[in-house]
Amino acid sequence: MKFIHAADLHLDSPFLGLTGLPTQLATQVRHSTFVAATKIFDRALAEHVDFVLLAGDLFDRAEQSVAAQAYLFDQFARLQAAQIPVVISFGNHDYATDQHQLVAYPANVTVFGANVTTTTLTLKSGETVAISGFSYPQRWVSDDVLAAYPVHAATDWHLGMLHGAVATGGANDHYAPFTLEELQQKHYDYWALGHIHHHRLLAENPPIVYAGNPQGRAINETGVKGAYLVTSHDHRLVPEFFPTAVMAWETATLTTTATTLVALGQDLTTWLKAHPAALPTLTALTITTSQVLAPEEQARLATWPALFQRTQRAALQAANRYFVRLVVAPPKTTLVAPELDQTYWEQGAAQVFTATNVQTVFGKLAQEPSLAAWLAQVTPAELQEAANQRLVQRERGDEPDVP
Repeated sequence: MKFIHAADLHLDSPFLGLTGLPTQLATQVRHSTFVAATKIFDRALAEHVDFVLLAGDLFDRAEQSVAAQAYLFDQFARLQAAQIPVVISFGNHDYATDQHQLVAYPANVTVFGANVTTTTLTLKSGETVAISGFSYPQRWVSDDVLAAYPVHAATDWHLGMLHGAVATGGANDHYAPFTLEELQQKHYDYWALGHIHHHRLLAENPPIVYAGNPQGRAINETGVKGAYLVTSHDHRLVPEFFPTAVMAWETATLTTTATTLVALGQDLTTWLKAHPAALPTLTALTITTSQVLAPEEQARLATWPALFQRTQRAALQAANRYFVRLVVAPPKTTLVAPELDQTYWEQGAAQVFTATNVQTVFGKLAQEPSLAAWLAQVTPAELQEAANQRLVQRERGDEPDVP
């Protein structure tokens, strides 16, 4: 048996907050989720897989564009022509609405409903495969849905599909929370997970696998992106990751002794030559100076990043990079505190500056597109550093006025 497990295609991702990109790169970014998804369907055809599992968030939002719906219809039709079934569960981004019923998918497609159900496939080899799953009926599913999943059926294989997150026991368990023990108690042969945008093997026997997303969409979605080709060996299922992204995201740092913007640009050009990227890479670079720039240099700092990108296009193109964020930070300063105070500060910061807490603090503010775009570009570590620098400024008495 051979199948593909993919998730979180996020077709129609708006890529908010990316302004000033070269025209060709901007077009590539807008189309990237579609191109990456096509690589999955191409691989399914090339490998002659028995079926394809898509574990949620095929679309970026519940209101899908005509283009995105038509694209998936065409891809499913390609698989139908090759007699390859597709099994779908919708997630928290594309939760099941009436819009999913506007066009009937080809006959090879099975879509799970709001309740956990099981579909059974009979493969060309004669093997039988039971697949259990469900689709989100609304954006949040806080209940423990695992109780509704049946135990291993009387089939050769039983697979589970789940778009969710490992339970934390807190108030923010909104995404079909589960524990590894619950999954393992079902005695399935494979769990195809979605929701987390980084591919990850939670357990090996049986494989409990997050496919991650095929294409990174923001600076917090770094790393290799793709899907899994899963093959049976001696009645075991072995997942093999394969990359699909057409562009990458990366955060980086550069420490320099430059005291002028001209020298800063020269050091940055040298960094680009030393760090070429394999894929077109949208890069967030923080440059830390070992000395404070002169006041006249600081006065011109606001326009320097844009000027560098325009005048150094050849170097950027040769390195296969474009800076979506280019920040020049002054030398780091720290508060002098008793050892006990510093220990409490570090422990508190580790507990406060987490992705979950950031989402909780922003709450409904994150539903506003511009704020959501900014939040997608910043990491908890960067927020912690900003808070630290603000405390330093307050201690010195030079905290900037806030209107």
